[in-house]
Amino acid sequence: MKSNFLKLVLPAFAILLAVGLAFATEDKPVFQDAYYFDPVDEEWKTTTAEEGCGDNGGEACTYGPMNLQLYSDDDFGSIQLRKE
Repeated sequence: MKSNFLKLVLPAFAILLAVGLAFATEDKPVFQDAYYFDPVDEEWKTTTAEEGCGDNGGEACTYGPMNLQLYSDDDFGSIQLRKE
């Protein structure tokens, strides 16, 4: 009797555990450092680029109310970050 009970309950428990853990995972966003040139202070500053900014895409990734272009490095010759 005990053996039949375990044969029935253990697989059901394993399936419930697997389904429960599948919903417990979540995607974590990857944050990328971005650089912009502040014309007021005349120096490079660092910020975090929003998700979706990369080295290719159509729309430029910008920062702040002045819409300053974001770059991958603190140099005007570096790659401009763009939204995919």
